[in-house]
Amino acid sequence: MRLQRRIERHKVHVVSASRRTDIPSFHAEWFMQRIREGFVRVLSPFGGGVLEVSLAPEDVIAIVFWTKNAAPILPHLEELRNLGHCFTFLYTINNYPAFVEPAVPEWGHTKSIVEQLSKRFPQAAFRWRYDTIVLGESLDWKWHVRNFRGLCRSLAPYATECIFSFCDYYRKTTKNMERGMPDHWKPGEAQCKEMAEEMAAVAKEWGISVASCAHDFLMSDNVAKAKCIDPAFLARVVDSPERLAAVTDLKRAPTRKDCGCAASRDVGAYDTCLHGCLYCYANANPETAARNVEFVRKDSACLDPRAAGVTPGTDIRIGRNNNTAADTCDKKPRPRGGVSSQA
Repeated sequence: MRLQRRIERHKVHVVSASRRTDIPSFHAEWFMQRIREGFVRVLSPFGGGVLEVSLAPEDVIAIVFWTKNAAPILPHLEELRNLGHCFTFLYTINNYPAFVEPAVPEWGHTKSIVEQLSKRFPQAAFRWRYDTIVLGESLDWKWHVRNFRGLCRSLAPYATECIFSFCDYYRKTTKNMERGMPDHWKPGEAQCKEMAEEMAAVAKEWGISVASCAHDFLMSDNVAKAKCIDPAFLARVVDSPERLAAVTDLKRAPTRKDCGCAASRDVGAYDTCLHGCLYCYANANPETAARNVEFVRKDSACLDPRAAGVTPGTDIRIGRNNNTAADTCDKKPRPRGGVSSQA
């Protein structure tokens, strides 16, 4: 009854782990240590201080993992469940060649992990993201249709929905894409709409619906609005009437224009992901991320190495010359030359 009383008495939250980095892939041991200690500290990306977020089961509605490789956290999920936590996965599976996603596991490995997750934790509903869509001479739309169709066929037993998005070209994204994929090109809105409708038709063949993340101009009878932190979906994951009531009470809290997400507390840190994806908005570049990860300790209360030993409430001034990116936050700036309004 203690769990029920605490949920009724305290404001509880969804934990996002994480939009800012791949915690399951690169920081699983660190995250589990924070779970065991019952709290995590987060350096606010808005240029302020260190916040403390409770990870006690009685304070957490559910944990939403964002990942491209759940293998490192897979051995810990039984412990996580036994400690009283509910969780789900937003699993990005693009099957890009290595020059786009250098450190993402190959498709066979990913498929095996998805199969294990779905078999061992069917209540931890698996959600598929085809994100981010980038186009170039070698990755033209015909390539994407073939690739997407193959993924739909393979993932149909595990996924009922695919969340997708086209690349938004932030300053750092443009720089990394020009360096690693100089033949990339930016589709206009009319082209994106045509592509989205074709994706919807392909997915429908396999019983999968599609939803557009943060691009409402793509919505149609065939393309829904994505809600990555989705109360309706979380209602299928939680394990008690009290948590279900808390899910129902979640307020919409968009992190950028056209975002459909409900409120959550993100516990990650920018510039700490080692996948090295060209299109990533969360890393300034792979070199900065690799440098930062060297300073992350398993026993650190905060994933951001700048704030590992800082107490809550301390103000940390973030300048543009810091090792971690200073000009990024969950409420992302307007992209430069993103999806064009031209056809």
